Amino acid sequence: MTDKPPVPATMFDPWPRIPVDTTDTSPFDRILRLATFAADHWTLGPDGPFRQPATPATICRNQIREGLLHLLELGLIDIDTDRIDAAPGIPCQREQTPAP
Repeated sequence: MTDKPPVPATMFDPWPRIPVDTTDTSPFDRILRLATFAADHWTLGPDGPFRQPATPATICRNQIREGLLHLLELGLIDIDTDRIDAAPGIPCQREQTPAP
């Protein structure tokens, strides 16, 4: 794992990014497939929008929730609460969105 850079000292300072290998054989790709499967399972299952109508925003949020929760429950990712608590603010948008 890459060492994490320190969080910014003040709100709105640039937030250092950690490089992520997103190639088809990377660990990221492996957990992405697991998270996508969990999201798809929710989407097509009895609690999903095909059986329980929902807005597009709610569908998106629940798909993200299912994928993230699945990875957390498997212990494949962790929440760095020390880092969250140390940050004066966390950016909500990405600086740039790489092509999938």
